[in-house]
Amino acid sequence: MNNMKLLAVMVAVLLFSSTSAVISAQEKPEEWGAEQGQDIPILDKEQEKSLDKAQEEASETLLDAARWIDSFFEDNRLLAEENTTRGTVKLSLGYSKNDQFEIKPRFDLRLKLPRLSDQVNLFFEAADDEDFNIDSDPLGDRKANNDGTDNELTGGLRYFLKESKKININFDTGASWNYLFAGVRFRSVQDFGKWDGRFTNRLRYYTDDGLENKASYDLERQVGENWLFRTTTSVNLFENESGIPHSQYFRLYHVLSSHQAISYESGVYFNTEPSYKLTDTHLLIRYRQRFFRDWLVLEISPRITFPEDHDREANPGIVIKFEAAIGYQADEEGYRKVFR
Repeated sequence: MNNMKLLAVMVAVLLFSSTSAVISAQEKPEEWGAEQGQDIPILDKEQEKSLDKAQEEASETLLDAARWIDSFFEDNRLLAEENTTRGTVKLSLGYSKNDQFEIKPRFDLRLKLPRLSDQVNLFFEAADDEDFNIDSDPLGDRKANNDGTDNELTGGLRYFLKESKKININFDTGASWNYLFAGVRFRSVQDFGKWDGRFTNRLRYYTDDGLENKASYDLERQVGENWLFRTTTSVNLFENESGIPHSQYFRLYHVLSSHQAISYESGVYFNTEPSYKLTDTHLLIRYRQRFFRDWLVLEISPRITFPEDHDREANPGIVIKFEAAIGYQADEEGYRKVFR
């Protein structure tokens, strides 16, 4: 099966999932829950209610913890679903054995347009178009040019069809200097008791590169009051590429305070063409802290990679980021609600 057939299958799955999610969200879950509750032996009604309430509170705490951490680390899981006004100015400094010293400024801006519609968001992304390999994610959400560099300027509109903790569906369209694009993003959350699952799929069409589909599945759970573990499986499909890049990534977050956190990360990256192979291995630590002001952030990230195109030789490096947020408000209440 070639990539075009796989893309067609992914489109069908995405449309089916989106339609099913909207329909199921409109249905009343009470009757379904009552039938399931009747199947629990021994417990009386009050005990069943207490058990259901405890499970709901545990699930809510896990979702809130993941949401707070994703906001603190500026994770695209949250940013792609954030229908609000917010801007970020970033300056990244990096050094690695293979790439030497690199520097990259970046500016991201999202504007909510309530006069037009509460469901519409205007976004801009601007960056130096020089390559910044040290902090690159081979399966990340940002589009790269053929030479591997980030786009210099991108802008567009995003329309949120549905927004909830369990389901998010949005459409976007926009342009850069060399192409136009349009796409749809779907996310759903599944409750597995102490674990939560999150399926995310983004399908986009680019006028220069054709269709691309980026799918991922997260499994996460709290391990202690101030720790969160997450494993992510990602698969990318591109119309103009024969291989299927995919990865397995692990993160262990440690929240130190409302303004400090550490992420311990490891990941392995694969591709199926020209033959199935391991293309890279990442090991890194990200220490992130707000300093002087809630809207000023410093991140220090030592790392080591083993890229296949350098014969898998160790490539140590470090990335330092300075960020300033516009429109950011510290979520102290969210922190106190989840962490101790």
